[in-house]
Amino acid sequence: MKTSADSNSGRMTAAVDLMLIIGFLLSLKSWLLSVDAIWSYAGPISLLGALGIATWRLRVNGDSWASLGLAPPGSLKWTLVWTFVALVVTIATGILAQSLAVNVRGAPDAATQTIDARYQGRFDDLPGNLPAFLFWLATAWVVGGFTEEMLFRAALFSRFEGLLARFPFAAILAVTGQAILFGQQHYYYLGLAGWVATGAIGFVSGGLYFVFMRNLWPLVLSHGLSNTLGLTLLYFGVPV
Repeated sequence: MKTSADSNSGRMTAAVDLMLIIGFLLSLKSWLLSVDAIWSYAGPISLLGALGIATWRLRVNGDSWASLGLAPPGSLKWTLVWTFVALVVTIATGILAQSLAVNVRGAPDAATQTIDARYQGRFDDLPGNLPAFLFWLATAWVVGGFTEEMLFRAALFSRFEGLLARFPFAAILAVTGQAILFGQQHYYYLGLAGWVATGAIGFVSGGLYFVFMRNLWPLVLSHGLSNTLGLTLLYFGVPV
């Protein structure tokens, strides 16, 4: 039977984890973006670092990534079905949310006009450049497919949920919290429309994580496949 002391301890642990993970993520990324030589890798580096902090905190608390959704899937068939569902739903969500964000701003360029021009040109060397394509493809799977899903959908979601356990609809609040942070992490090179679009994707993905009974594999696979599709289009010179 869980006592009030246990509940308070769980909320305190969740609060400490959130402060450490989010604080590290935001502060490291802010510093990296100020360094011209490595600004384009600020996102991947800070996310991998934050994943290390989250892994450390899981071990300290006697938890594991397997318990948060990376255990071997029970059914390959349903994992593939859920992956397809997640891929279609998240792509559609991103397209719709970005379109709405741009329309609200009133002009296609308005949603990104506050972003430094160098950030907007992050993938300018990608079309027709096979080494660049392979580098970003590997990054898309390691950082996008695995790191972002493990960090936002699993670690941060579970910690927000633990912190907000006393509130009604704690799971919805947790989904919202990690989605806002997920969108914010893409602002520096995608602008406001990108924040809205990726935030919406993060919200839907968080909901799917809950619907999929906290099985993270469909989200990891669909995220990696979505990134692969986008990078492949860019490689062949198709704007996305």
